[in-house]
Order: sequence, then C-alpha cells, then structure tokens
Amino acid sequence: MSMNKLIFPYVTNENVSVREISEYTDYGFIEGGNQLLDLSLGNCGCFPLGFKRKDIIDHVEQQMKDLPFCSGEFYTTNSAVLELSQRLYDLSQGYRSVFALSGSDAVEGALRLAQLYNGRDKFLGFKKSYHGSTYLSSSVSDATYMTGFFGKDPRCVVSDYNLDSITDDLCAVIIETASWQNGLYNPGQDFWNSLRKICTDKNIVLIVDDIAMCGGKTGTFFGWTGTVEPDIFTVGKAFTSGYFPLSATLINEKIFSKIKGQVFTHGFSYSFSLSGIYSTIAYLNIIEEERLFDQYPQILDTAKEIFHRLKDQKLIKNFNHHGLVFNLQLLNDKPLEEIFEKFLYQYGISAGMWNEGGSGLLIVIPVNATQDYFDELEFKLTIALSYYRSTFAISD
Repeated sequence: MSMNKLIFPYVTNENVSVREISEYTDYGFIEGGNQLLDLSLGNCGCFPLGFKRKDIIDHVEQQMKDLPFCSGEFYTTNSAVLELSQRLYDLSQGYRSVFALSGSDAVEGALRLAQLYNGRDKFLGFKKSYHGSTYLSSSVSDATYMTGFFGKDPRCVVSDYNLDSITDDLCAVIIETASWQNGLYNPGQDFWNSLRKICTDKNIVLIVDDIAMCGGKTGTFFGWTGTVEPDIFTVGKAFTSGYFPLSATLINEKIFSKIKGQVFTHGFSYSFSLSGIYSTIAYLNIIEEERLFDQYPQILDTAKEIFHRLKDQKLIKNFNHHGLVFNLQLLNDKPLEEIFEKFLYQYGISAGMWNEGGSGLLIVIPVNATQDYFDELEFKLTIALSYYRSTFAISD
C-alpha cells in the first residue's frame, strides 16, 4: 500500500499524491528537489521570522524540560502563563487573556464570552470573512464551503458591511482586522468609527478577529491598533512566531468586570499549549532585543517599491495592503486554484493555502525581511507574472 493512501484528509482520493517537504529554507522550503519561496510564510503568515529561528525552538525545548504542562484543572497556572498574561495586558493597555489552542478555538471562546456578558445569542459577521472551522466560528463567517455541507448555526447572520443590519437583539458583531478572503478589503475609518458607536449604544459586543494580522505584521503586535477599540479580540498564527501553537481571546475591562464572577467553561484537558506560551514569550523578547518594529518602515517601503515596479511593468493592475500583508491585483481573473498553484510552482513560488480564495495574489512579507529575500521575491514574481500575462492571453 502506498503511504500516500494512509493520510486523510490531505489526500482525498487515489489520484492525488502527498507533497513532501524535505527541508526548510529561511523563507521557504524544498520539495521534490525544487526550492520554493513561500508567499504565505507557513499558512496565512504564521512564521513572521521565517523558518530558521532555532533560537526559539531551543528556548521552548529548555522550558519544556522544566515545566512541560500547565494543568487543565481550574485555578492552576505557572509563572510563564502569568508572565505572558501580564505582557499582553501591558501591550494591549488593559485586555485580559484567555488562552486557547487554535484560531477557531479563540473565536469560539470570544462568542461565548460575549454571551456571558449580555445574555443574548445572535451573532453577526460580514461577507467574504473567515473566522474558523468549528461550527459556530464557521457559521458567523461567510465560509459557505463549510456551512454548505455541515450546516449553519441559525443564530448567525452575515451582512454585506451594512450597518443597518446591526439590530438591538445582537449579542456580538465580529469583524476581521482585514479580510484576506476579500482582498484585504478595508471598509474605511468612517465605517470603523460608526461600528464602534453603534455597538456601544446598543450594548453589543464588538469582536475583532486579529488572528491573520497580528504578530508584528503592522509594526505593532496587534494589527487592529489605530483602527478601532474592540471589546474582545482574538490572536493566533504569528502570535507565537509560528513554531508552537497558541491562540488567545482578550477581553477589555468592561467585559471582565461583568463576567469575572462567572465560571467560563471552554476548552479543558490541555486548553492551551504551554509550548505556545513559551514560544510567544521568546518571540516578544526577540522583537524587543532585535528592535524589529524599528525596521518596519524600511521593510514596508522596500516591499511597496517592488510592487510599484511590477505595476509599472504592467505585470499587475495594482496592489493594496494591510501592514506587511499585500494583495496583488492580477491582470485577469485568477484561473482555477489548482491551475494557478501549479503555474506558480514551476517558477519557484508556493502560493499557500490562503491563495485558494479571492481574486488576487496574497503575500506576507517577513518582519525581518533581508535584501536577499526581496531580491528573490522580485525575481521570481517578475518571471512568473510575465509568463502569467502571456499564458493567459492578457494584452497590455
């Protein structure tokens, strides 16, 4: 029996073979002898420092030898959990942490915490959004590829960024910092201000899903900073620098003061990964020690210069971005995802899972991007997009 047949769900039938990665490079990997630049940095930007930071792995390994587990029993913790909670409280200027395993887990927890706060049970999300793969998190998304098969929680509604749909009976409104399935759509500051005011006036919990945009991609640790003040926000992916899993749901003082006397039953067993706690602490230390956020303006400008050159060469229509997450607007409609992925692959580019949706090409720039990275990125994109233009019969 082929080993490929033993893996599910990544292999869905006998006609599909498993892709095997043999080695990681700084910002990509080697697969089948081909060296690929990973535009998504490990699934939607999980690895903002790239794949070679053994110092983070070494730090976590040492800590795990001393304290490998934080019990899922109530009222137990350790010094590392307390340290990270305090650092996040200080960074966010007053939000308290509930740690979880995954982004979906954090969103599910955020919706439940909102219910504890105001006792309502109706939730609103927005078109072309993504908040997770669990039942409630996918229901409040616009993830029809999941809800179409598994069903949708009837308590969840989806709006086309229409503020009139925010009614008095809502428990919470959840919105992404920037919708990556919607080409990093930004509804504008007037929308954000109005959304905050409506939720405050109606005592509706405003949840910001910052999972895809947090972790330094905007020159700050939280991607929503400067946009809106959420009641609850969720973080994950790059939150830990990617090497170990952890997510968190963070609540402001208003929510905390109302629910602090209630038991919050969510998670259990592991509830969260202690290795993820150690990894996040290590990443925060690196941000401070290497002054990564000081480098952000130059890295952002260099990325913009590259994409402006691609536009001037008429290889893309335009681009937009949220921090170091960019969306390149292609010259023509993107072909089927399988064709598009294979097309980029032959030019040394891995598009990543989040490029399966949307009409553009999503790229996340490392927060520690080097000139070598930018040279490789521009070289490979120029060749690939030149052939893309000719292959799909696109004229200037």
